[in-house]
Amino acid sequence: MRRRDGAKQLSSFLYNSPERDINGVTTTRPMFDSYPQLSGALPWLPLADLPTPVEPVSGIGSNAWIKRDDLSHAVYGGNKLRKLEFILADVLARGKTHVITFGATGTNHGVATAMLCQQLGLRCTVLLFEQPPSTTVRDNLARMRHFGAALQFCGSLANTVRHYYLHPKRLSHRHYFLFAGGSNVAGTMGFINAAFELRQQIDTSQCPLPSQIFVPVGSSATLAGLTVGAALAGIESDIIGIRVAPSHLGIIPTCTPATVNQLIRQTCAALTKADLSLPTMPTAKLIDSYYGDGYGVATKAGSSATEKFAECGITLDQTYTAKAAAAFLDAARQSTEVKLYWHTFNSRPVNRGIPSR
Repeated sequence: MRRRDGAKQLSSFLYNSPERDINGVTTTRPMFDSYPQLSGALPWLPLADLPTPVEPVSGIGSNAWIKRDDLSHAVYGGNKLRKLEFILADVLARGKTHVITFGATGTNHGVATAMLCQQLGLRCTVLLFEQPPSTTVRDNLARMRHFGAALQFCGSLANTVRHYYLHPKRLSHRHYFLFAGGSNVAGTMGFINAAFELRQQIDTSQCPLPSQIFVPVGSSATLAGLTVGAALAGIESDIIGIRVAPSHLGIIPTCTPATVNQLIRQTCAALTKADLSLPTMPTAKLIDSYYGDGYGVATKAGSSATEKFAECGITLDQTYTAKAAAAFLDAARQSTEVKLYWHTFNSRPVNRGIPSR
């Protein structure tokens, strides 16, 4: 486990040249360079291949840019790797040996968690609810099985959530219960660091400062982390979340501005305990209008975005990224200001060390 001691220093963002391995992957994290006291307060493991590239998407427009989190790992990429660097370090720091989480049958979070749990010698159980069938669902079920996860099919989302909260191992000292999507305070730290990574790329002229950053939102941590991270790193961009999951489970809010803002507050409380003086945090911006008829259900705008991005060599999925990319395309066409789409889907092939089933 990686912890780096450092003096308390909050005055400015001084980016050191990051340490890199022979493949060009950094073995430090820019959040710790800017706030050294966090390295002693937050458990962290170098599990992702960072930084991910930021690139122009010339096939869309001169103002269109993409952050390639699909390349965050050599075997299976996507946005979950960033969260799991902090989450699984927390698991080990707490002495846990078994992670229990949940998601849809095509859960990207479940795949990433299973893969890294196997790497670290941890057991992993994924509780699953149904979503519309797709290639992603088929491939991700095969991946989770390959990585040794125990899969429990629970039917509906409501039944899966009930199994999660009423699980008989809730009182066990060896089990770590991880909310869907890796959305807890530890996971949010991964995207605070992501904002500092983007700040470095802007400062080194790898990309211009975007006026808006678009990201899909299913379980809150990605949007919450980028919102907090942008404020800390001085990125004056609007962070815009595109809702891709149900807003409520019955009367319980699950993906709303309130749920994102609650996670922002919880994360800020943890940062304050680490002796950070925080700026005023903006409230989360979450757009509902691209969601369509349901979770995992393709939309016309999303299908059009999928075709457009495919022409540029980028693969989208109908559940998450197509809907966020549709919003990004609309914004890029309506203004000449720089827009950035944060690509959270894995682009690594199923057969990269994983047999297809």
